[in-house]
Amino acid sequence: MIYYYLVFFITTIIAIGGDVKIKKISSIFIAIILILFAGTRLNVDNDYHMYYKLFQYMENTLEKFKNRDVPLEWSMYFFPYIFKIFNNTSDSIKACFALFAVLGVSTKIIAIKKYSEYFLLSITLYIGYLFLMMEMTTIRAGVAAGIFMLSLKNLEENNNKKFFIKLLCCFFFHSSSVLYIIPWILFKYKINIRLYYIAILISLFSTLLKINILTLFFLDRIFPKVQDYLKIMEWQKESGVNVLNFRVLFAVLIIIAGAVFYRKLKVIKYFEILFKIHIISLCFFLVFSNTSQVFSTRTFEMFAVMQILLYPLMIRIFPRKVRLIGWTIIILYSCVQIYYLIEVADIYKPYKSWLLN
Repeated sequence: MIYYYLVFFITTIIAIGGDVKIKKISSIFIAIILILFAGTRLNVDNDYHMYYKLFQYMENTLEKFKNRDVPLEWSMYFFPYIFKIFNNTSDSIKACFALFAVLGVSTKIIAIKKYSEYFLLSITLYIGYLFLMMEMTTIRAGVAAGIFMLSLKNLEENNNKKFFIKLLCCFFFHSSSVLYIIPWILFKYKINIRLYYIAILISLFSTLLKINILTLFFLDRIFPKVQDYLKIMEWQKESGVNVLNFRVLFAVLIIIAGAVFYRKLKVIKYFEILFKIHIISLCFFLVFSNTSQVFSTRTFEMFAVMQILLYPLMIRIFPRKVRLIGWTIIILYSCVQIYYLIEVADIYKPYKSWLLN
């Protein structure tokens, strides 16, 4: 854990500086550090062995890949295929991990540099949670989420062509990217913010009533992969999702604060769209909380990547003289996130044994 905190503080220190040129140089250095950290790691996360075997035994023809029993995204075929240029299988696998790290980290760092008004705070938020989760575990979803971050301007400006090009790129890496069509629909038809608040209440209501949204709408019958996840959950006797976990409680506080100060904050560029995406993410978390941790947590995280840009904007709530309070809250939240991720959450125990050694 000390090792990761060292990386966290080094990259945070590098991120300090408001000058455009310094920010550009900082972005490059931070990206290099994080790419090396993620791209060269070994067996430290829950999904490492799964990806290792997929890269190692991926079908050698496109026809076999298309007809495999468990469908996979195209990136999982083309990346190992490209790196067949290496005679050594081990080198090819390492190259695949490195490429995912390059794409996952660089898309998010570019998006932070492009869209964030508070570069330092966005970097600390990214490294404090999503870096470990996305670039070290759910690497396909991590790249897709990074590309989605880059589409923020396209959503804001209703640039449908560029948005759907990015959406297709997301889908190349992870099939759950189809969920990104939902904010596009909502923003295209300019749904009033009040309906978002109603959606949160309905989602909370479905959680309290323990409604399984997947079986209610027969999604487990329509999508075989959904059915497989539910069977695994039943076989493993997976416990229910903790809807009062640290991240969700903080996300709820952000929604409350955003609602109270909505008129003040909506004049900030990108705030409104980021805030609405944040509400969407929590709605997904709640409605899927009675189904599986996989659906609930991962759908939440697919959208939660925008928290990197949204949360720093919330410091505008505070008067300028005491705005340091907002900075302190965000930085402390990032530090606590690392502790929670490694020390508390059982699903992240592989990190603990690695970081403590």
